[in-house]
Amino acid sequence: MTVKVSIIIPVYNAGDYIERPINSLLKQSLPQDEFEVIFVDDGSTDDSAERLKKIADNTENFRVFSMPNSGWPGRPRNVGVANARGEYIHFLDQDDALGPKALEVMYERAQKNRSDIVVGKVKGNMRGPIRLFRESADSVGPEFAELYETLTPHKMFRRQFLLDNDITFQEGRCRLEDQMFLAKAYPLAKSITIVSDVVCYDWSKRDDGSNNSKSRTEPGDYYPWLAKTAQIVKANTSPGPVRDAFLTRNYRVEVLRNTSTQGFLKGDPFSMGHYEAARKVAVEEYSDSVREGLPPLWRFRAELLEADRVEDLRKVAERYRDTVSEVEFSGPVRWRRGVLVAPFRARLRYQDGATVKVRKLGDGYGLDLAVVQGIDGGPEWSFKDIENRAVVDFQLRQRNKSQAWFAEVESKLAVAADGTVEIKGTVRIDPDTAACGGRLPKGLYDVHVNVQMLGIERMARIEGGPVSELLPCGGERSQRLNIQAAPYWTRDGRLALDIGGNMHPVPDKSRESQATWRKVAKKVKRVLSS
Repeated sequence: MTVKVSIIIPVYNAGDYIERPINSLLKQSLPQDEFEVIFVDDGSTDDSAERLKKIADNTENFRVFSMPNSGWPGRPRNVGVANARGEYIHFLDQDDALGPKALEVMYERAQKNRSDIVVGKVKGNMRGPIRLFRESADSVGPEFAELYETLTPHKMFRRQFLLDNDITFQEGRCRLEDQMFLAKAYPLAKSITIVSDVVCYDWSKRDDGSNNSKSRTEPGDYYPWLAKTAQIVKANTSPGPVRDAFLTRNYRVEVLRNTSTQGFLKGDPFSMGHYEAARKVAVEEYSDSVREGLPPLWRFRAELLEADRVEDLRKVAERYRDTVSEVEFSGPVRWRRGVLVAPFRARLRYQDGATVKVRKLGDGYGLDLAVVQGIDGGPEWSFKDIENRAVVDFQLRQRNKSQAWFAEVESKLAVAADGTVEIKGTVRIDPDTAACGGRLPKGLYDVHVNVQMLGIERMARIEGGPVSELLPCGGERSQRLNIQAAPYWTRDGRLALDIGGNMHPVPDKSRESQATWRKVAKKVKRVLSS
């Protein structure tokens, strides 16, 4: 039978953690004879090689290759690709896992859309959810900017696509080998599929912390690789949106982060070394169009960085770094035909309580004087793209599951009379469809709200609310299947959602159950109003 997918796992001193990916692969819904698993042992000094040989001897679709230690995962991954027989390749790390339907769903979508790359939904305890997985997409191109928020290789790639374009990993000890790989793959892909409705990859932080480096990275060991990544992007793209999307992400994440760290603010020599090296990459590798793609406050900081205005950068960072987001319901929260509907307003506030504002300046806006006053050219600096990366996301994070779903949001940015920047809108949570078109799994969900304005990004929780009764929820499907859903306030006064009656069983509000209903309502404290 044709091998549909080859899973490639580089291994080095994995110990017991190797059982995690193995168990997830043995539980795949895709039949075992339709995929293969290739372990490449990178000269392990523990018993990893023996463990792998033992399981491969007893598992027909598992193969093991051994090689002298190379010190990094690039070489083992390349060896795996060279020996793979699958139509598609999926890279998996030695301490991570695949969701039980990952290979089946990703392969089906790849076939349907003739995909070069399939990006599967990631869950885990290494980072929060990303906007890329708000909804699935059959086919997007490399100009889709949100792709560049995930630059790890834990995706499915068409093997012939990699071979035809000579897309390989940098070998030996290096930094950003994942980014360099995707700097070749993303721009050359004709069709990229996003799977958001099924958890495909489970990314886990190890208990011993060994997959999360604690050692300090020297500037000379990092930024030359960042420059090389930019050079690879430029070699595989023409000037335009694809090139700028990748490089703007790296300017924002890899470069500008060095202008707001505690070490930078204090003038620590090690941090200043990072600043100087990052600035060199920005000046030498990033064009004006890359900088222009940044949201306003970040673009202003980028101009200060490129001009090497260290003290002004510190002033700006000190003035906005303690801002927090404030999200509140601006009207009643109601169930409407099985959908929880609430109007909201989101703002940013400084530590002293003042709101983040803008000023009308010509046919555009000026940054808040609270941030730019006393900085040469700051009060006169203007911009028009006030909506650049201005978004609000309501995330339904399932407790103890390390996964999240995104609620439907309609919103619009507005500037109040006093200059306060606000995002106003309506959030809709339908338990029948909130899981990317599917029903929310039974469980407790904490509602987190991600707010981005002007280049400032903060996470918030909605707090407070009146004491009131629970309401049974859902559309016709929920009622037919007896699904219970109830929004409620946690003990610390934060919004949450109970799907399935885990803590708040809701009886039918029929005439016969009125007494019971009232009893339940009295027991449950601080529940959202109807």
